[in-house]
Parts: sequence; C-alpha cells; structure tokens
Amino acid sequence: MDRWLSWLQDHPFGGALLILAAGGVGLTVLSVLLVPVFILAESSAVLGFFAFFVLLFMSGFGVQQLRGDDRETKESDTVDPVTELEGRYVRGELTDEEFEHRLDKIVETEDGIDRAETDHTRRASREVETERT
Repeated sequence: MDRWLSWLQDHPFGGALLILAAGGVGLTVLSVLLVPVFILAESSAVLGFFAFFVLLFMSGFGVQQLRGDDRETKESDTVDPVTELEGRYVRGELTDEEFEHRLDKIVETEDGIDRAETDHTRRASREVETERT
C-alpha cells in the first residue's frame, strides 16, 4: 500500500488518470451486475430486492476478504530489529563492535519498554484496588 501512495505522490497526473480509468471500469461492472437485478425487479419486486441484497452481501464479503489479506501482509512485513541487525551483520555491513553496540541498544530499549509497561500495569492495578476500598 505504501508503494502505491508514494507512486501517486510522485506521479499525480498518472494517478488521476488511473483513478478515472478505475472509476469507469467500476461503473461498467456495476451496471452489468445490476441489470439482472432490474430485470427481476421489473417482473417481481420481491425477487428484485432479494437479488439486490445478495449482491450487496457478496460485495461486503469481498471487501472483508481484502481487508483481511491486507492485515496479514502488514503483520508479515514487520521485521524484528534483532533479526534485521543479524542480517546486516551476516552480509558484512557491520563490524563486530558495531553489531554488539547496536544489539546492546536494542536490548536496552526493549527492557525500557518492558519496564514501562510493567509500571503502567502496576499503577492501574493499584488504582483499581484503591477504588474498591
């Protein structure tokens, strides 16, 4: 998704043309899908409404599937800082001293985050206990 956004920022004219083309294709597909609904609605209003709601349900299901795929991609794209650091070390981008220094920094940062979360949890539990008494 980020690549698309950066491409749109770099190519605003191309992005506008792409959006216009996608809109035209979307309207064409929508009209083709709605023709049977209108035919059914003309013969029987109940069948027309049923067909419309089936089409609406199918489109909502498709959107949910796309959102789920996007979440999985974002979760798998995140890389552990230690793993990334080890990769750079293996590729020879870092010396032994740089690797050890950066690894120590990462461990210190993670320890600080863990301590802050623990302190926050303790404060929250104390507040709950205070409210009970």
